[in-house]
Amino acid sequence: MAYTIITHDGKAHMDELLGSALLALHLGEEPESITRMDPQEASILVAGNKIPENTWVIDCGLVHDKEKHLFDHHQNRDLDCSALLIFNEYFRHLHDTELHDYIKLVSKIDTKGAMSLDDFHLVSESREYFSFSHNILLKTFQENPLMVLKLLRIGLEDKIAFEEAKKVASLWRKEPGNMEIKTIAGVKVLSYLNKPPSELVSPLRSEISKIVEENDISVTFSFDDKIPEARTLYRTNYGHEHIDFTRAKPDKTLFCHQGGFLLKFVPAQENEWERLVLEAKVSSNAE
Repeated sequence: MAYTIITHDGKAHMDELLGSALLALHLGEEPESITRMDPQEASILVAGNKIPENTWVIDCGLVHDKEKHLFDHHQNRDLDCSALLIFNEYFRHLHDTELHDYIKLVSKIDTKGAMSLDDFHLVSESREYFSFSHNILLKTFQENPLMVLKLLRIGLEDKIAFEEAKKVASLWRKEPGNMEIKTIAGVKVLSYLNKPPSELVSPLRSEISKIVEENDISVTFSFDDKIPEARTLYRTNYGHEHIDFTRAKPDKTLFCHQGGFLLKFVPAQENEWERLVLEAKVSSNAE
């Protein structure tokens, strides 16, 4: 179905860019055009019911009415941003995902300002780094909105596919006999009992990061992606102060990072990894 988008002119924001890309993803194609219009002019057209057929008005128009394809929030300070309104309408199956969390963050900044962020006064290099590409996208959207929308839509398709894979990975993780948390001399280890399917390796890493944080896991014990007989011991941030794998001595070492956070080895015995965790443990009174 051919359609067009109207959004506000002037400085571009992530709200209308993300909202337009989500809409294109929902409809299965990019719009024929994106018109960036003075917000007052857009609101007059909406109020007079003069919006052309098959046109979606995003982040301007002063009306939220999904039946009429109107997604604005400026008329009500309690409404979520336009992108989140669109997400909640057409992507409810992705609630409580990383994508949902990001769009809620966009909404928080768009509706309440950057000062609403807890870390606003803590300037970090990472935030400065990512804001560079963020600003380039928005600046380009002002001049060539269709090009940027297509780029973001492709990225969203990939992200949503990854979120779906994470759901499958979560089910695999919860199946009895696939993973367990084991404590060795006070060290919490998340252990893979079975090797996951190759297509779940990447989404499982995202799942594991949450388990590590929720359970204060210091070490993960897993399979190597490329060498079937190899096993990997990895020190998480929680193990930074008391785990050093340069102290461990496997019968057959494949690789040990000099920083002590990663050890690859071919096990000589089934439970050799437990001995290696004990050897890697740094005593609390060590100098």
